[in-house]
Amino acid sequence: MSTQQTARTQYVDVEGIKFAYRRFGHRSDVPLVFLMHFRGTMDHWDPALINSLALTRELILLDNSGVGKSGGEIPDNYPQWADNVIALMAAIGLKRIDLLGWSMGGIVAQFVAIKAPKLVRRLLLPGTMPTAGEGVVPGPPEPFQLIIDATTEAEIENGYMKTYFTLNAEKQKLGKESWDRIHERKEERTSWVAHEGAERQVAAAQSIFAKGLGGGEGTYDRLGEITMPVFVANGEHDVLTPTSNSFVLQKLLPDAYLHIYPDAGHGFLFQYASLFVQHVNIFLDN
Repeated sequence: MSTQQTARTQYVDVEGIKFAYRRFGHRSDVPLVFLMHFRGTMDHWDPALINSLALTRELILLDNSGVGKSGGEIPDNYPQWADNVIALMAAIGLKRIDLLGWSMGGIVAQFVAIKAPKLVRRLLLPGTMPTAGEGVVPGPPEPFQLIIDATTEAEIENGYMKTYFTLNAEKQKLGKESWDRIHERKEERTSWVAHEGAERQVAAAQSIFAKGLGGGEGTYDRLGEITMPVFVANGEHDVLTPTSNSFVLQKLLPDAYLHIYPDAGHGFLFQYASLFVQHVNIFLDN
């Protein structure tokens, strides 16, 4: 069976843009689709997470437009990112999916669920937040800036270690092991989103948080429309998408379950890969 390290990259044309994706794992009627975080591509999921999930369900990893192996340009707004995901699913013939969106990908996943509720059977929102609204708090600027400013691989690794994992020695060791696993794939591999692309991703975030306060383009006031079951999760000490925002999500979603993982940061789903996989499987199969 193919793995995160070996799965073949496939391509499909969607309205003139070539989208890259990988589809592998145990064949199932409802595949689990993954939407990635800031500056990440489909090459940057931890195999400890992906390969374990692939044992029991079919997975689809993708690069949105302008990211990784996909063509086109990174849109300057999250609703367009969501439209791309919806169009890509239609192009490969999928009418029903489970959807996991992490961090920025989680905001996109919220838009997908709002725009195409019949497409999404169950929704998973690890390490993410709604757009601006009462109770939603931004993280401190320094950790996010550390990732924005990184240009070399060493700088990106430094940002990853300091923001995705808590700073005690044990968790930093787990972070380094995760980083090494992520880089096991050698063929058909892409690097992190370059600085110019990262600036467009930041512009999308800034735009949606400003408009989300009342401009009608945020998710906050529309979370009540997401009626499918939702699994909200986070690390206890997330400095990128503060953990308190997960409580806001759970409160505003009509049918949401919340789990907080102790002594963990933004990368809790890699740090607790085995346990998180168990929780995902219970949620999706229940």
